Amino acid sequence: MPKVSVVIICYNMQREVPRTVESFLPPYQTGLEAGDVEIIVLENGSPEPIPESVVAAWGPEVRYINVPDPLPSPASALNLGVELAQAPIVCPVIDGARMASPGLLQQGLSAMAAHPNSFVATVGFHLGSERQSISVLSGYNQAREDELLASIEWTKKGYRLFEIAATAGSAQGAWFGLISESNAPLLSKTVFERIGGFDPAFDFPGGGLVNLDFFRRAVRLSDVPYVMILGEGTFHQFHGGVTTSKSVREVEANGKTTFERYAAQYEAIRGEPFKVERRRPIYYGHFPPQAAKLSLKALRALVPDADEA
Repeated sequence: MPKVSVVIICYNMQREVPRTVESFLPPYQTGLEAGDVEIIVLENGSPEPIPESVVAAWGPEVRYINVPDPLPSPASALNLGVELAQAPIVCPVIDGARMASPGLLQQGLSAMAAHPNSFVATVGFHLGSERQSISVLSGYNQAREDELLASIEWTKKGYRLFEIAATAGSAQGAWFGLISESNAPLLSKTVFERIGGFDPAFDFPGGGLVNLDFFRRAVRLSDVPYVMILGEGTFHQFHGGVTTSKSVREVEANGKTTFERYAAQYEAIRGEPFKVERRRPIYYGHFPPQAAKLSLKALRALVPDADEA
C-alpha cells in the first residue's frame, strides 16, 4: 500500500501535468521510495487530453482516469480521486499545473506522524518574477517559463525553483503570513470526510473559491491540528487558467473583478462573506537556502520595517 495518494486534476494541461507528475514522484521526491507514492491524474473533460505516449511512459504508480460526466468545477473530480485513493493519507492538488518542491511529501508525512489526524498545509508560489496575473502584462508566457525551468535544471536541483518564483496572492507572506488556501495539503481520508470534501456547489469553471472554502472549513476544525510545512511549496506553471492567465486589466475590464464574483457566490452558498481565517499553524520543517532567501523577501514585503526592528 502506498503511504500517500496524490490526486491531480487535469484540464488541457498537456505541457504542465507531465512536469507536475514527475515532481510528485521519487526519486525527485526525496526520502521516499518507489511504491510509497500513488498518483491519480483525473482528466476532467479536456478537449486536449494528455497524449497516450506520455501516459504509457508513466509507471504503475500513476493512474490516469477520465472523469465520467465531467463538470466545469473540479470539486466532484477531487472527491472522486480521494474516494479512489489507496493510501490512508491523501494530497489533493486542485490545479494540475502545480509542481512540488523535492521534500514536500516526506516533510508532510513526517508532520502527520508528529501530529496525528492533522491538516498539513503547503504554501503556493508562482513561477516567474511576479504573480502571473501581473507578469502577464510584461509578456510572461509559456515560452519564457520553459526557458526559466531549463536554466535551473529543476529535475536535478528542485529547490532552485524558489529562485525563479514569486509569492502567490493567496500567500503573500509565504510561510509567515496568513494564507487563504493550500494547493497541495496532506490529510487523512478520515479528516477529509470530516471536512466534507470539496463542495460541488462552487460550480464556476475552475471552482471559484472552492479550494479556499475547503481550506477554511479545515482550519475551522478546532480539534484538528493545523500544521504548516516550512521550506517546501508548490509552483504554478503558466497556462490557460481561469484567473492566473489573465492580466489585472482583463480581470477588471467589466467593472467587477473575478474574485468579487467568486466572493459573491461564496456568500450565497455559506451565508456569510468570505474571510481569511486568523488561526496560526504549528510550524514544521526546514529551510533550504533557496527557500530561506525567498522567505526573507516575503517577510520584507509583509513587514516593510523588519530590517530596522
